[in-house]
Amino acid sequence: MPKANRVAFEFDSIDARMSAEDALATIADRADRSRLAVLKLLTTSEHFQYLAGVGVARDGQWYQITLLPRGKKPGPFAWASSLGDAGYEEIVPLVLDEIRYLFSEGDSPLSPVGAAVGNERVLAQAIAAACKFPESAIGKSCVARNLLSGANAPHKIVVRDVGQASFCSAVDQHGNELFHLDAGWPISYNKKTASSKPTLKKSNVPVVLSHWDWDHLHGYHAIPGLVGSTWIVPVQRLGPGARLVAEKLATNNRLLGVSSNVSAGPLRLGRCKGTAGNLNQTGLCVQTTLQSGKTVLFMGDADYELVRPRLSALPDFIVATHHGAKFAGSVVLPRGGSGRCVISVGKGNGYGHPSDVAVLSHSGAGWSMSFTCERNGIPRGTRHLGP
Repeated sequence: MPKANRVAFEFDSIDARMSAEDALATIADRADRSRLAVLKLLTTSEHFQYLAGVGVARDGQWYQITLLPRGKKPGPFAWASSLGDAGYEEIVPLVLDEIRYLFSEGDSPLSPVGAAVGNERVLAQAIAAACKFPESAIGKSCVARNLLSGANAPHKIVVRDVGQASFCSAVDQHGNELFHLDAGWPISYNKKTASSKPTLKKSNVPVVLSHWDWDHLHGYHAIPGLVGSTWIVPVQRLGPGARLVAEKLATNNRLLGVSSNVSAGPLRLGRCKGTAGNLNQTGLCVQTTLQSGKTVLFMGDADYELVRPRLSALPDFIVATHHGAKFAGSVVLPRGGSGRCVISVGKGNGYGHPSDVAVLSHSGAGWSMSFTCERNGIPRGTRHLGP
């Protein structure tokens, strides 16, 4: 199997060797956290489809996966990381024994259709139902607007060196945080890309989350000062581990789910209109106006053509989408024909980011490129956009 064709499939997982009651208690953080795990499976798309018996793998599908210790049998490599006090940090190398497709969220009906339906599907359906976005946090655009309306225009945007993850902060002239754009930290299998954990000057600063991928929200567990923040987030489907985070934030009235555009203070938040169910393409993008009047565009992992609301003027600075990975469509152009772009990426990450094609596309469009990782003889480190 040519290495270049391999794809990393990632799963927000829960140990299926328990009752539905225990599983729901785990998701609600009333039982052993280590039963929650992030799983990475490395194989080709074609081989995954063959093993799982599916046409196309996509967000929102549920699988039963059986793993064995590495060396027990040949098969695709896997890595599992259980949830600990500081997040998904430890890693266990494994091999795939079996993967079975169960159902997709949105299937109708989701209830058992006969006596032949296995207990594993019944359990998975109960978990899927419990993983819905907290209803109490839906429709909070007005609350988010009121919260952000008091924010001052930032002096600059700090693109933090957090390895293979995304964590940016809007700061004033003294370096005090005003709000965060994502709050990521590397998952265990990209732990080698991590730097020292950032120290925040202020706690309880609002977090605008682009979407519910762990490399964008793992700081909730890993970085002190973020648990007490109010999180403004897209209403999306959640896995078991993400649901635990959402539920704890919602219980403390710190989760604001938005599904429409929000303009407040120096911020314009837009819900990207990508394919329904695709986390990367249906999250929030952010346009921020600095004190200088210049603007910064932050897309999370979404394609530039999905920016919402539509740009009233071209940006002066951007954080490259998806850590410099390939994307569909064209690059947004810089105002005046030139601007500065930062790629938040960790050297040696397991995805091969950044893509040379994407880097060339940005630079060819007029963007001056910099990277949070070591590259072209420049040491790794935090980068700045502005003033």
